[in-house]
Amino acid sequence: MEEYSKKKRAILIAAGSFYGLPFSVSEEDLVIAVDGGMRYCKEEGLKPQILLGDFDSYSLREAEGSSAKPVEFLGDTAAEESKKQYRIFGKRTLAKKEGKQVEGQSYSEVLLPEIKNDSDLHAAIKLALSEGSREIHIFGALGGERMDHSYAALQSLAYLTERGAEGYLYGEKQVFTAIKNGKKSFSKDFHGYFSVFSFSDESLGVSERGCKYLIEKVKLNNTEPVGISNEFIGEEAEIEVKSGVLILCYELLQA
Repeated sequence: MEEYSKKKRAILIAAGSFYGLPFSVSEEDLVIAVDGGMRYCKEEGLKPQILLGDFDSYSLREAEGSSAKPVEFLGDTAAEESKKQYRIFGKRTLAKKEGKQVEGQSYSEVLLPEIKNDSDLHAAIKLALSEGSREIHIFGALGGERMDHSYAALQSLAYLTERGAEGYLYGEKQVFTAIKNGKKSFSKDFHGYFSVFSFSDESLGVSERGCKYLIEKVKLNNTEPVGISNEFIGEEAEIEVKSGVLILCYELLQA
């Protein structure tokens, strides 16, 4: 998929609860519709370059057919033997919700097997990484009836930060991200609550600066939720962890 390799920001739209996009999508972004997330793309007028999934929530009848050819990506060592089951379909025109065509817009389909190690979302994350994206924004993966999928999406944030990438997971009013052995800064524009949770067994040297409750170089663990409900106060803020993986939750910046 050489045509996507220069797109550094990836936007993944999954089939769970979707609350819209808090930013504009540019032509430089790699947009991946994850199975039933394709419906949200149509409703929002988004133009994904890739539709990926096992199509348990978005039927192949909705994505009218063309011939298939073997795909040459999406393989990790655990999936090598099943790689033959992955298929990428030829390009076709994407229709908006009202049935009108989006001029000149085409996309590729990646059909995943029903029985596999990775969820559709995690396969999409691996694909985005393989295409060179190091900033990945995930929508439609929190809330709904499948809380196990929500937790898996949080794990994916840790997966991304372990690989030197930034992941952002969006709910209705909050966004989650992960920090490993580093820091994240916030401008004066941020307001509301934020919380931090140790995703690793221990997170050492955790500091929160420029906020309501100041902490400096404390230890958090993953069995005690003591990092909840700090607040931004209209100052430049910084959250840091010296060693470990933090999951950080904060309120969306309002336009």
